[in-house]
Amino acid sequence: MSDPYNDPSVNKVLAVDDDALVLAALKEQLPQMGFHVTTVDSDTLAREHLKAEVFGIILIEQNLAGTSGIDLLKEAQEAQPDATRILLASGISIEEVTEVLESGLIFRYVSKPWMSNDLHATLMNAAQCYRMKKEIEALQNRNLQLNEQMAAGGGGGDGEGGGGGGGDGVSALGEQIAFEAINKMLYTYHPNLGNTAQRAKAICKSIGEVMELSPDETKTLALAAEAHDIGLMNTEIGVVRRWMRDPEKCTDEEWAIIKGHPDIGSEIMLHLGQLKMADPEDEEEENPYASIAEVVKHHHEHWDGTGYPDKLKGETIPRLARLLAPVIYYCNQTAADVQLIKYMETEMADHVFDPDAVRALVKAVPLTRMPRGEREILLIELKAGMELARPIFNTNGMKLLDAGKKLEDRHINKVHSINRMTPISPLVLVYC
Repeated sequence: MSDPYNDPSVNKVLAVDDDALVLAALKEQLPQMGFHVTTVDSDTLAREHLKAEVFGIILIEQNLAGTSGIDLLKEAQEAQPDATRILLASGISIEEVTEVLESGLIFRYVSKPWMSNDLHATLMNAAQCYRMKKEIEALQNRNLQLNEQMAAGGGGGDGEGGGGGGGDGVSALGEQIAFEAINKMLYTYHPNLGNTAQRAKAICKSIGEVMELSPDETKTLALAAEAHDIGLMNTEIGVVRRWMRDPEKCTDEEWAIIKGHPDIGSEIMLHLGQLKMADPEDEEEENPYASIAEVVKHHHEHWDGTGYPDKLKGETIPRLARLLAPVIYYCNQTAADVQLIKYMETEMADHVFDPDAVRALVKAVPLTRMPRGEREILLIELKAGMELARPIFNTNGMKLLDAGKKLEDRHINKVHSINRMTPISPLVLVYC
């Protein structure tokens, strides 16, 4: 099987905008981010390039002279359905953005003017999305080849075992690659999300042991933990950052978008499940990811019925979703210690969480080998004693401090001094 990571189209970007300054900025910034960009200033040239070469990412301005950017995005969808489409928007309302996102026409949108780190995160996630589609497509083709071999009596081939075992092995590999890609996308979009997903997955495996769940239930719970926030990637990164740092600063419109992410995540899981089905059109064939989709959909429901999206209450909330909810909360906190557990037991059990689920978490945490916690903070929040989880670079790409550096006051003063002269990225990743 060919390696989908070698697909040269993954980092190829077609950027369409009739503003010469915007195109110049993209031509300057995108190569520094590792992308090969083709810039055009008209819909006519865009159509020519869509016919002539394959792109992993298509970035189109909303208000093009002489045509609608939305209409051109629809043409791009027909011409290159696997490409990840991004709307370059200015002066667009949240209602319009929500409508376009929910239609599936675009993966994300980028507001003009943009922050370079937001653009970088969006493009990295877009590339991961394209890569995941190609990986799944390659694995599907490989599955078909193996099925044809087995039907003809040829066995699994390539040393992967004969009979059903070969097909099961490939299917399991495809699932592993797909969920690893999901986690990479989450981590690139916002490191807190990817890190929380990995930590939650580890605890959920331990919960499967302490609760004596079946192997299928444990797998469902662990995969749901890994993918529970995938629906957030349809939301502008600034809104997600605000929600994670200070939810009270979110507007009603932003809250409405945030509260939609469990439904979106559930739909993504169902779509992935359809890709695994022998015949997606067969209404009697059960979607293999239906149980994962159910847990993802209800991981924000509250025991007292005040959660979302469906305000389910008590035992009407699916059991695995009830088990996942306190795990996610625990993994999202910067100080996962005895005081946190006590707070969850006394203040949140029987209100936000199922008391039995909190007790299961308490039993599982000591048995879990947890991935190290990471969190994104602002440059101004750096303190002595913190340890960097990602290097800090200046605007020229020179490394100022390496990952793993235990910060002292002199390191922080150095970074702030350079930042005052030439502003660097305001976001820093530290261990917690």
